[in-house]
Amino acid sequence: MDILRARGRPARERATAQPPDFAAQLPDSATVLARAGGENFPVAARVLPHASRRHLMALYGYFRLVDYAGDEAPGNREVLLDHLEADLGHAYRGTPRLPLVRALVPTIHECGLPRELLVRLIDANRRDQHVHRYRTFGELLDYCALSANPVGECVLRVFGQARPELIALSDRVCTALQILEHCQDVLEDHRQGRVYLPETDLRHYGCHLAELESGSAPAHWRALLRFQVVRALRLLDSGAHLVGRLPGTARLAVAGYVAGGRATAHAFVTAGFDPVRHEVSPDRARIAAGWARLLVSGGAW
Repeated sequence: MDILRARGRPARERATAQPPDFAAQLPDSATVLARAGGENFPVAARVLPHASRRHLMALYGYFRLVDYAGDEAPGNREVLLDHLEADLGHAYRGTPRLPLVRALVPTIHECGLPRELLVRLIDANRRDQHVHRYRTFGELLDYCALSANPVGECVLRVFGQARPELIALSDRVCTALQILEHCQDVLEDHRQGRVYLPETDLRHYGCHLAELESGSAPAHWRALLRFQVVRALRLLDSGAHLVGRLPGTARLAVAGYVAGGRATAHAFVTAGFDPVRHEVSPDRARIAAGWARLLVSGGAW
């Protein structure tokens, strides 16, 4: 991680002078925010107070903008990520250029978001430009500490609940959600030259990436994905007690994320752990029912 950061510093210094076409390389706000409805969990439920929803949607817009810059943007994505970090810097000391970063400014200041917390998402996408495979589950967890866990901490800060013991539980939830997403996107990631399943597990189950192009996941692939989903669900459940530690609207929001993760795991069961042949998508009614149970139980299954 330090090597990746060191390699990026000179480019980031040059990026402070942003090129005229910088904003044109990124999607507009409406396009980014329209994706919120398709997420596995409620991004900013209507039952939350307006101020909380505004902050959560501002965060979502920033997170998705960073993902686009690192995953979908044409051209030199590393340079684009450098410019995006420079614009984030302007959010802390001036006026950022990008509309989605400008929308984040009130959230940054009202919720006390540290700059380094938001930069970790950019660093995760920088890593994606160079690291395309993860040898062990531990290495994958290290990646999730950059790509997923900051999201949960930001949410806790929106509700004024960013205590260390709560952040630790949130990290488990966020890492579990990230692993489930990797399982959902295994074919898409493969076609982009990336593998977010540990190589040690691939070898153990005898899985070869070319087999994903057959139109259906072979039995040994389904066994591998079942192992990953069960592992993610156990991790999710170990952090779900966070719900019971939170008050009011914070409890309501986080319960929605946990319910979305559990519903996604159930969708894998329904699909026979075959995300190649079937679209693995959580059922909205199941999310709502799980959400209600979590609010009552405080996180127990």
